Amino acid sequence: MKRETVFLKLSVIVLTLPILAACIFLLPFLWRDATESGGWIANSMRSIVVGMYVAAVPYFAALFQTFTLLGLIDRNEAFSYGAVKVLRVIKYCALTITVIYTALLPFFYWFAERDDSPGFLVLGLVFVFAAFVIAVFAELLQKLLKRAIDMKQEIDLTV
Repeated sequence: MKRETVFLKLSVIVLTLPILAACIFLLPFLWRDATESGGWIANSMRSIVVGMYVAAVPYFAALFQTFTLLGLIDRNEAFSYGAVKVLRVIKYCALTITVIYTALLPFFYWFAERDDSPGFLVLGLVFVFAAFVIAVFAELLQKLLKRAIDMKQEIDLTV
């Protein structure tokens, strides 16, 4: 199984790099730019930057849990309660990101209204819906995996 998960592990690493680069380079630049511009638009931009930093924590936690799940698959423990636990953590991380970006939507709206760029508001909605879809998908996989484990245990007990 190890060969099949190498691509997925590389994908997790590739998903980590742009957000890490944004946290190191882009977000401090946006913070400085907002501080120099001043006014209430700076406050909304600072709120967005802080929210993105806060949302990065559950994002990295979810990617770490994904890496853990791939490790379970490598060890042929995909159908275990450990995998169910990992999927539950991923679900909660995605829900946390959804809540954070939902709370940030008014700031996205104020910034988009002031800067006259409606695409900026759409960007905020994309963050909300993408995280929510991941949460729903993780919940579905968690339930299916738990049901499969329970069925397997029941079959093992009958034989």
